[in-house]
Formats: sequence, structure tokens, C-alpha cells
Amino acid sequence: MGTNLYLLLNLGALLFPFLLSFDRKVHYVGKWKAVFAGIIAVGIPFVIWDYFFTANGIWGFNEDYITGIHLANLPLEEVLFFVVVPYCCTFVYACCQAYFPKKDFSDFNFFIYSILAIYSVVVLYLGWGNWYSTLVAILSLLTLAILYRMKWTFNFFPLAFAIAMLPFLGMNGVLTGMLTPEPVVWYSPEHIIGWRYITIPIEDVLYAFVLLYWNIAIYEWLKKS
Repeated sequence: MGTNLYLLLNLGALLFPFLLSFDRKVHYVGKWKAVFAGIIAVGIPFVIWDYFFTANGIWGFNEDYITGIHLANLPLEEVLFFVVVPYCCTFVYACCQAYFPKKDFSDFNFFIYSILAIYSVVVLYLGWGNWYSTLVAILSLLTLAILYRMKWTFNFFPLAFAIAMLPFLGMNGVLTGMLTPEPVVWYSPEHIIGWRYITIPIEDVLYAFVLLYWNIAIYEWLKKS
């Protein structure tokens, strides 16, 4: 593995959700307007966040595994990440809606949200003062507070999140050096707790939760408007 690995990961992750977007039962292609509006609305603040973290050395990118095309200080592949991952995960959410239309996941949802709340508090406590740990834990707790205020809407989100975490963590594992001599994406040890799932910082679970929830929240809002 070498040059362009990050781009290949993006394209590989996108392949099957894109091809299956034309499936009649899910008919994801018919929802693209809401999907891409959510991607843009959520992607902008995440790209800004990414820009400042990269500029301040909180994380960065290994030039050996990217094309070398940059938008400001961000590799093109990193910007594509905020399109590909939400597209794929919203596809999983749409599949859950299509295949389990009348299923009540209330108990499962409460379990997932409880785990995320405890997880967020632990990350906030252990990582207080570290930029990445602190910010992502606070954003996760704020998102959970909004969910609670809204009476835990989006019946299918926790299931979709749990399913999507498997390929997300696989992709993230490759990016953080699971299969390469050096990571594609590196993190400053001063700004994370340092605990990892093999090579993946534990904060990345909360990062995925916040990113994916707000994409799906805007997607649902636009579908109903």
C-alpha cells in the first residue's frame, strides 16, 4: 500500500452504497436532494473544525498516502471523507427504514444512547484539557441532550449507527495505521487520551456519532419539509 491509499479507501467505501442507491425498495437515489443538502450543511462546520485542528497540529496527514491535492491545508481526500462517510451511513439508515418500517427499537435505542452518554462522560473526564477529547465529548453530550429534549426521535438512527460503525472503524483503522508502516492520519498525543482500539483513538467513536447524527437529522428534516 502506498500513494493514494486515502483516495482508494474513499472510493472503495462509496462503491456499493452508490451502486445500491438505485435499488427499488430503498430508492436512495430519490432521496439524494436531502442527503446531499445534509452533507453540505454538516460538512462545512466539520471541514472548518478540521482546518483549524490541522493548522494547529492536533492531527495531520501523511503525504506518502495522499494525492498531494490540497484545499487550504486539507488533502482532497479528507474533504471527500465528509461526503463519502455521511453518504454511506445515511444509506444504511435509509435501508433500516425500508426493511424494518414498523419495528420499534425503543429499548435498543435507550441502550445505545445510555452507552454513548457514559462513554462521553468518561472521555470528557479522562481527556479534559486535550483539545480533541474535550471538544468531541462536549459535542456528543450536547447532541445527546438535544436528542433527549426531542424525546429520542429517529427510531432507526441507533441501529444504523451501530451497523455503520463496523465499516467506519475498519476504514478508520486503515487510516490510523492498522495496515501500514505509518498512519495516513496521525494525532498529536498531547490532544488525545491515548487509549486506542488497536490504532483508533477512542475519541473517534464520538466524532462519528456527532457527524452521522447531524447528517441524518438534517436529512430527515428536509425529507419532511
